[in-house]
Amino acid sequence: MTSPGPGRFTYHVAGDRWDWDDDVYAIHGYAPGEVRPTTDLFLRHKHRADRKRVEDTFQRVIRTGEPFNVYFRIVARGTEKRVVVVGEGVRGDDGRVIRLEGYYLDLTPEFDAESSAAADAAVEASASGRATIEQAKGVLMLGYGLHEDAAFAMLRWWSRNRNLKVREIAERLLTVAREGTFSHPGLRRLLDTLIHDLTHDRPGRRTDEPGRQA
Repeated sequence: MTSPGPGRFTYHVAGDRWDWDDDVYAIHGYAPGEVRPTTDLFLRHKHRADRKRVEDTFQRVIRTGEPFNVYFRIVARGTEKRVVVVGEGVRGDDGRVIRLEGYYLDLTPEFDAESSAAADAAVEASASGRATIEQAKGVLMLGYGLHEDAAFAMLRWWSRNRNLKVREIAERLLTVAREGTFSHPGLRRLLDTLIHDLTHDRPGRRTDEPGRQA
């Protein structure tokens, strides 16, 4: 199963306007430009049990501008997807938040793989390999507020996008974390940098194109 790459979005507070790149359209089940992204559309695609939590998170960030991350389920054309959205507010000259910028990670294929034989090949059998992966999961759980399954799915997402073993991704993540800080949001910023490093040169990814505005 394939999925879109990390999708970039911008939300402009004035005018309640969204810009989505092609991958965010795809995550929501649309062709680029097929619909006009709006806050109502953004919320309608959320799983009913997650909708209020997502809305509360975005309203808080519009007020504070603080870095944020939220894990939730999207319903796209009858299919449930599991995504993490990461971003932060950008302030204008008067100190008020004028826009939110961030990206979507679609973890659905990694969750699907958990119930298949492919999951057995993702984790090396050695005790040291398992320990490294467990530590990396802990870093993601702390830095992004993920539960255990979502943290492992995020490691598998990196593994798939970079064609590296999960253990190798875990080792790199731990190296980055140890060289920086385990505080929050300091750790979050380190993890965001790692995501950028791992994804900005993904083959076929257009990095010189701004989010498409519908």
